[in-house]
Amino acid sequence: MRSLIEIGRLPVVNEAGKRIGRVLDVLFAPEGARVIGFAVARPRILMLLDRKDLYLALDRATLEPDRVVAARGAASWGRSAAARTGISWDDSVIWVGMPVRSESGASLGTVRDGLFDPQTGQLDAIGLTGGIAADIAVGVRDLPVEVVRGFDGQAVVLSDDAADTDTSGGAAAAAGRGVAVAKKTGSDLGKQATGAARTAAVYGASAVRAAAKSETGKKTIGWFKSIKDEVVDAMGDPDDDA
Repeated sequence: MRSLIEIGRLPVVNEAGKRIGRVLDVLFAPEGARVIGFAVARPRILMLLDRKDLYLALDRATLEPDRVVAARGAASWGRSAAARTGISWDDSVIWVGMPVRSESGASLGTVRDGLFDPQTGQLDAIGLTGGIAADIAVGVRDLPVEVVRGFDGQAVVLSDDAADTDTSGGAAAAAGRGVAVAKKTGSDLGKQATGAARTAAVYGASAVRAAAKSETGKKTIGWFKSIKDEVVDAMGDPDDDA
């Protein structure tokens, strides 16, 4: 299985190893829960002029640990691939960052990540996030594909059972476990659990601030890396016969 986030920004090369671009987005079919291909960003000309993204069909791509290898030929790309697979790229959906709701309409956060079969594209599991603060305080949900009902045009829809699934991790979960122990073992442990809850809250607030700073740092580092990559890409001709 491969992670949606893991695939993001991997370099895309042809079978001869020549760089074509990098994965910009993982694309799902408009119905069901299946990856059909990738949007591939090509290097800008002289770092200034943007070029049209390419669309690579999953069945013509080999996902290696550190790159995606595209099979040669027009059938791998764009309109030819869409005609061959019967799915328009304009109808494809980017699930990462998409809002998630239950069948009854309850908000469940957004798609954080997912695992999919690189051969068939079938989704195997989905991860949800409520945002940095919520994830630290409450935890995250990682759910099997059985709860996924598909995309309704506005959100990824999960079964109502998904809303009842416990989150994993989080300061509140840790504090909750402490309180549960306290109830079983008496007032002394209760005082300790209360202290643990306060400590968890303090660590949670600190972690939010640290995560925000870290995220900013990551974005800055990513920006510098993208500039470096584009300088390297622009030094050679892109593989326009992809």
